Amino acid sequence: MKLSTRPHRGITGPRILAAFAAAGCAAAVLTAMGPATAGTAAARTGATAATANGRIAFSQWDLLPGGNLSGHSNVYTINPNGTGRRQLTHMGKKQAAGAPDWSADGTKIVYASNQSGDYRIWVMNADGSGQRRLTNDPGFMDLLPNWSPDGRNIVFSRCTEQPGGTGCDLEVMTATGTGMRRLADGHWTWVHGVYSPDGRQIVVAADRGGFLSALWLMRSNGTGLHRITSPSLEAFWPDWSPDGRSILFTDNCCQSGSNIWTVRPNGTGLRKLTHFSGVLQDGFASYSPDGRQIVMQYNGKCPARGICKYFYVLNADGSGLRAVRTGVQNTFLTDWGPAR
Repeated sequence: MKLSTRPHRGITGPRILAAFAAAGCAAAVLTAMGPATAGTAAARTGATAATANGRIAFSQWDLLPGGNLSGHSNVYTINPNGTGRRQLTHMGKKQAAGAPDWSADGTKIVYASNQSGDYRIWVMNADGSGQRRLTNDPGFMDLLPNWSPDGRNIVFSRCTEQPGGTGCDLEVMTATGTGMRRLADGHWTWVHGVYSPDGRQIVVAADRGGFLSALWLMRSNGTGLHRITSPSLEAFWPDWSPDGRSILFTDNCCQSGSNIWTVRPNGTGLRKLTHFSGVLQDGFASYSPDGRQIVMQYNGKCPARGICKYFYVLNADGSGLRAVRTGVQNTFLTDWGPAR
């Protein structure tokens, strides 16, 4: 299964490095979904259940299609107030582990790592033990994994380097790494698929149709694909609210002056939460498990060429922005886990 050699624009291409990574400051992401056993109860309650907030997992650099995949990175967890940092992986200088995503019951973390060669999907316990590789097909980079709410499946981007950029299919497999199947391709780049809280839908960013980036919604089996944001927004990095009523995303696809927004799953109710301009930008945002806060990247506290050791938290209405110091250089992709 190879991607087409059609040139890809790469929705997270060089502008991430120019706008975010060069500023050296970042963090935010992925929805916490659920593991294969204990997560089932959470899936039954669907969007009606609120979950208490736990620790935040984070990694270094922009380990995503078009990003700095050669950067050194490890996965850490930390309390939301910046205390109690723990390092879960211990990569060599030329290796990386990153883009963590918590399971619904907070017992496991799925992530991407190149420790065995090309980037593969790995899983580990919340304390870093039991690290196990789930994918190992040659000729691909497997990136940006996310759990399904019932913990039975993992959705991820399967990518190849091609003329003009990186091309990615959207794939799904079981939580043990079996039963892999393709949800979306069509010679486009599909980045950061996230399940809805009830597990029935997936939202994903893609350059489908020749746009730089837009949000697309599909059923969890890959059918019913349709676009929910205007191409002019250049929307990317989606995340569902825990109640399933809104989708969080970043505009301007990696440029200076990017901000975060929400939109209803049907494409209505567009709302801008932050209002940065000029060299300031935020993005790669995701909700806390209780839906009351957002964790994200913001370059306001970092010097233009500095090495950022922060991510940021704000209220779900866009107010109350505050920095959380991690003490780890190049802090970037982040996921907020549930309390245990």
